[in-house]
Amino acid sequence: MEYTLILLAIFIVAISRAYYLDYKSDKEEFKFSLKKVGKKVLEYCFILLIIIGIKSAYTYFIPLNKTHGVEYNSERLKLGIPQISGNLKYIPEWSEQFELVWYNENSKNGHFKKIVEYGVLNAKSETDYYKNENKKDIYVWSEYDFTDNSFAYFMEKPNDKVASVSENGQLKIEKPRIEQKINKSEFEKFINE
Repeated sequence: MEYTLILLAIFIVAISRAYYLDYKSDKEEFKFSLKKVGKKVLEYCFILLIIIGIKSAYTYFIPLNKTHGVEYNSERLKLGIPQISGNLKYIPEWSEQFELVWYNENSKNGHFKKIVEYGVLNAKSETDYYKNENKKDIYVWSEYDFTDNSFAYFMEKPNDKVASVSENGQLKIEKPRIEQKINKSEFEKFINE
């Protein structure tokens, strides 16, 4: 640490001495070069302000259409997407620039979470999560894709098979939970039980 400070002090003294000698040798040239350097510094500061402005505009204004909250429920009804009910609360801590999350912390059964994912221009998908208190640790969700107006259904459940043997005889540790795609009838059966 001491050596760094000593080297920094030597460097500053050397630069200061060089500027002083330059100033003494030709005062007009020195002033002209200072003006030139000052203009460059101002140009770079202006460019930096433009970059910061673009980044903040991107952060606050993109996605352009972020109106898929409660006011979008009438459109959800037409598309067959589950609506945001009064028991689902918007959670800003879980949400991000391209994702909004609604959650019902008191739900033990039924629809308990909705996530709306956005692209730059508009919403890309809405995912609705359901649980059933008769089937512990099993969740299902539907995902509506706005680009092709289609639903996909999924289920996540605990993996009963924690370890298995691979084809070459090695012991393989399985994931603690299994995620699988299901059809609409299995999904509806789960949420209606």
